[in-house]
Amino acid sequence: MKKLFLWSAAGVLVLAATGCVDREAQQQSKATEKVVNNPVKAVTVQPATVGSVSEYVEITGDVTAGEDSTIGSKQSNRVVAVLVKDGDSVTAGQLLATLDDTAAQAQLKQAQAQVATATAAMASARSGLIQAMRNANIGPHKSTIQVLAAQAQVRGAQRALDKVVNGSRPEERRQADAALASAKATLDLQEKQLARTKTLVDEGALPGQNLDQIQATYDQALAQYKSAQENVAIYKAGNRQEDIDTAKANLQSAQENLRTAQDQKKLDPLLKDQVDTANAQVDSARAQLESARAQIQIAQQAIQDTKIFAPFSGKVSGKPIQAGTVAGSSTAIVRIVGGNGIYFNGQVPSSNIGRVSPGDSVQIHVDGVPNKTFAGKIVTVNPLADSVGRLFSVRVQITGDMDGVKPGMFARGNIAVRTVKDAVLVPIQSVLSKGDQHFLFTVEGGKAKQVTVTTGLTKGDLIQVIGLSPDSKVVTNGQEDLLDGAAVKESGTKAVFLTSPARASEVQG
Repeated sequence: MKKLFLWSAAGVLVLAATGCVDREAQQQSKATEKVVNNPVKAVTVQPATVGSVSEYVEITGDVTAGEDSTIGSKQSNRVVAVLVKDGDSVTAGQLLATLDDTAAQAQLKQAQAQVATATAAMASARSGLIQAMRNANIGPHKSTIQVLAAQAQVRGAQRALDKVVNGSRPEERRQADAALASAKATLDLQEKQLARTKTLVDEGALPGQNLDQIQATYDQALAQYKSAQENVAIYKAGNRQEDIDTAKANLQSAQENLRTAQDQKKLDPLLKDQVDTANAQVDSARAQLESARAQIQIAQQAIQDTKIFAPFSGKVSGKPIQAGTVAGSSTAIVRIVGGNGIYFNGQVPSSNIGRVSPGDSVQIHVDGVPNKTFAGKIVTVNPLADSVGRLFSVRVQITGDMDGVKPGMFARGNIAVRTVKDAVLVPIQSVLSKGDQHFLFTVEGGKAKQVTVTTGLTKGDLIQVIGLSPDSKVVTNGQEDLLDGAAVKESGTKAVFLTSPARASEVQG
């Protein structure tokens, strides 16, 4: 009965073909004939799987070093020693080479001597300023005292001259006359007393020693009398001319001293100018000292410049300069390529630039390091495209292990711009197309079931399908001439392996 049904179905299909002949009908007839001739179709099935799948935008470009520096000398000098070679790893601040510092050391000693000289000059200038300020404070008072003292000397000399010229005063004359009369009276008394004593001594009434005592008293009275006579004679005769001349000379000297003191007093305002001059000398000495100290710093910097240090960590690229070479200001000493500053500069078409942004993760493949994937993150996106290909530059910081990656290598990067979680994935070859429709076959109860699906993202040799149950058995081999509802026999089952491909793109369905 079953066989009869199959023949009847074949007859109907033949009749239909004769009524409307077209290519599609012919293909369907051939498929039907195969089913009739071989009613049970052997197929290979593979279970669908569920996983995450992402859409990627691919970028290409070169690996560049963010820190790539050719280190030169700041001065024209002879290279004494080179401490690194090509390929050496260096750390920031490491000594790379040294230059001859003989001239710089001599310059430093000269500058130090100039500082010592300038320091002494500064101390002397400050001392002069202190003295000038003291003179400015004390000088006017001192000159005033000197003027007053000179004026007093002039007055004294004038009085002495007047006294010499005018002679003794009447009071002094009367005093001299009185002194002469008193001395004469005393002398007369002593003369009488001496005469009486001589008589008594001669008579033996008194001892001879009494005569000696009276004689001494008489002699003293006689001397006083003569002195009084001379005083009277002096005031009567008047002062001598030489005394007058001396008094006049003393007055002139006193007057000259007064003029000198007065002239000195007039110089008091100049003391302020001396302070200003001393201040200027201090400023000049200070400037010389600062200049000398600056020369020390210049010499010290020149010594420091004879040592070449690594500005950052990295590796020596190329052969450094040889020791003994005279390096100029533009001569390359060592080239350092930073290991922590390696970037991947990729190009993104304008159609995809809106789908990438800083912070996005990137899977990087470097041609010079095959079979290895490097991780990275977008650091910057250039807002301006180039004028030729309308490509935008994207800088990607390579993170993690960068062993083998060197500047200049060509690289490709995949940026995940969209991720679908819990997507149903099947082998790509299991999906068939008919016009704009996509379908596949599953196996249920020993029969093939055609399922119309919408395709999505791909992941390696798998593709996302929408409209399929996750637990379906998908026909992966033998589905090309399979009909919906046909009996099938599972000849084998393939396992599904989910991998992260280097490239993935969306299949439009």
